[in-house]
Amino acid sequence: MNKKRYSWSAFLLMCLLVVGVAFTGCDEEDKADTNQMNTGAIALNAFGPSPAIRGGELRFIGTNLDKVTSIDLPGAEGITDITVVGNYEIRITIPQTAQPGLVVLNTPDGKITSKTPIGYSEPISISGIAPLALKAGEVLTIEGDYLNIVEEIIFADGIHVLKADFESQARAKIEVKVPMEAQSGKVIVSDGADLLSDGEEIPAWVYSEEELDVTLPEITAVTPNPLKAGGVLTITGVDFDLVHKVILPGGAEIVVEDATTSIVVEDTPADIKEGIITLVAFSGVEVESEALELVKPAIASLSATTVKNGAAFTISGTHLDLVTRAEFQNGSVDAADFVAHSAEAIELTLPLTSTDGAFVLHTASETSTSGEALTFVVPTLASFAPVEAKPNQSVVLTGTHLDLVSSVWLGDTEADISGQTETELTVTINVGSESGPITVLTVNGTEVNSSTDFTVLTNLPDISGYLQSKGVPGEILTIQGTDLLLIKELIFPDDIYATAYGSKSDTEIEVYVPEEVVTGMGTIRMITYEGEEGSLPEVFLGGTDPVQDASYVFFDFDTKGSWWGSYGAVESDPALMLSGNYFRINADLPGGWNDFFWRNGRNDFKTEDVTVADWVIKMDVNVLGDKSQDFKFRLNGSDGDFWAIIPGFENKGGWYTVTIPLTDFYDQDGTGTNQLPNVQNIDADFGLATQVPLEQSICASTIYALKENRSTLL
Repeated sequence: MNKKRYSWSAFLLMCLLVVGVAFTGCDEEDKADTNQMNTGAIALNAFGPSPAIRGGELRFIGTNLDKVTSIDLPGAEGITDITVVGNYEIRITIPQTAQPGLVVLNTPDGKITSKTPIGYSEPISISGIAPLALKAGEVLTIEGDYLNIVEEIIFADGIHVLKADFESQARAKIEVKVPMEAQSGKVIVSDGADLLSDGEEIPAWVYSEEELDVTLPEITAVTPNPLKAGGVLTITGVDFDLVHKVILPGGAEIVVEDATTSIVVEDTPADIKEGIITLVAFSGVEVESEALELVKPAIASLSATTVKNGAAFTISGTHLDLVTRAEFQNGSVDAADFVAHSAEAIELTLPLTSTDGAFVLHTASETSTSGEALTFVVPTLASFAPVEAKPNQSVVLTGTHLDLVSSVWLGDTEADISGQTETELTVTINVGSESGPITVLTVNGTEVNSSTDFTVLTNLPDISGYLQSKGVPGEILTIQGTDLLLIKELIFPDDIYATAYGSKSDTEIEVYVPEEVVTGMGTIRMITYEGEEGSLPEVFLGGTDPVQDASYVFFDFDTKGSWWGSYGAVESDPALMLSGNYFRINADLPGGWNDFFWRNGRNDFKTEDVTVADWVIKMDVNVLGDKSQDFKFRLNGSDGDFWAIIPGFENKGGWYTVTIPLTDFYDQDGTGTNQLPNVQNIDADFGLATQVPLEQSICASTIYALKENRSTLL
């Protein structure tokens, strides 16, 4: 059967495109401007169809037609029952008393009279349709007059049947099969003016007075309900030959073929949800079932309620094969990891991280079943021996469930576990351990403390601090304290042993910092002549001063951009790096002053609380050749242009920090008498320059400043 479907908007657009052919023109007696489509004027551009059919629709196209108050047809004046499609279109039903003649639109701005008269054709009419209720595929009889000129029949919702597919057609009767896509509603017969004119004319549509009741499929039962996911689902009812597809809760769609009174879904999806089953008819109308419920797993018994992390656990019940995940407090086990899985039982290994509380069984259908609360056992510490020991000695702990222990602590220092069973732990006491209770930490985060204290035996010196603020490679670091002659060896980070010492006394030891020491804050270990180990206070190791407040750093060549320079480049050679990128001057320079790196004032230049008298600029350098030429550092702002002359940098075999007091900045390129008054007005350029050829390479890294007492960084 040939059918077509189109929307009103598409039909209207087609009509607008062909108004010169499909509509008649109009005149306006008063103020209407028919040429101003986009103004506020009320205008009639066309109306139709003409000739029209009494009892059919008459359509008017123009602008601001929604303001029309009434319409006069000869023989039928004062029509106010107007359907407003929009400001561009209005419609009326033509009364049976209407006669040929000019049409008048009454508006607030006056009357608009059509240019041409309306004419009428012998009207197509519908006297009745029968039967009023039938199903798709059955024959509908339409009775009336002039039905022999009907070109198509339109069913709700926009389903067209062309005359070639009518069962029969005569002046007084048409027989037509109801399409599978048809819905309940009025039936329209059309003279097909649009079809016969390739869309250039408006067709005459005549509506039936009665509505056709198109039969829909009906669901009488859904079994089983509740359904077990994955099982067979049967939907029974009537007129299932009208069903196109079934939509199950959860979204699965099943296309239906050859159904009459039942639809059987052999294998429902494992992730089917609870909810409404929807039958979609060929007409697109949806028919809903009662709510479908699902079978849920049921727990009958547990192997135990006091359980142990990592131990076997059994859940018995019904429909447990639906379970996809067992969720415990702070841990879960997916079905793929179950030891055994059936409808009657689940065997699994309890997660090591789980803690006390109820557990939940989840299914693919997003249903769940809760189990009772579980209590997880914790280790007990009955005793330990010996009750006192030196670092690097072993201690044996006895108790229960000690196989659950993940770590052992004495104060803030972790002991090394060398042996572990359910009833016994063997640990080695590490340097830095403190006397007090022994703490064991379990795999699920539970802490258990011994009821008695363990004593860490030590015979170590008492370290009070260092004479220097940092340990510079190749230079002496002086350790201060008491009983220092007990020290046999000093070990720097990364197991670098000290090999050279200065003077030694009970209160001071001078040690030369190894050249290969790792730069940064580090802890030096000591070994006494008795073989005991201990740790010295943390100290900064390296040739450069430590940065204490990174917010005051204004050059670092890593993250602080917006700088420029004429010579040199940013590099990151691991063999030369200090803590990140660095800037290397790597070429001979022409005579005169040359800029190395610069930035505009206020760009990453923090001056809060900075005073000229108390603060200094610090710059990390690494000279790779002989001693360098002099440099100048510039601070330029609204107070003037100030420079500090910096003596040449020495090659010290690595990175070190150069200090430039702010009191060294003067005008006249650093040789004047006017001193930098403050740094708060530095709002122009700042950076580093030199004025003589450079014959060797030099690197510069982080540039910052520091109070003279080194307590705060700029």
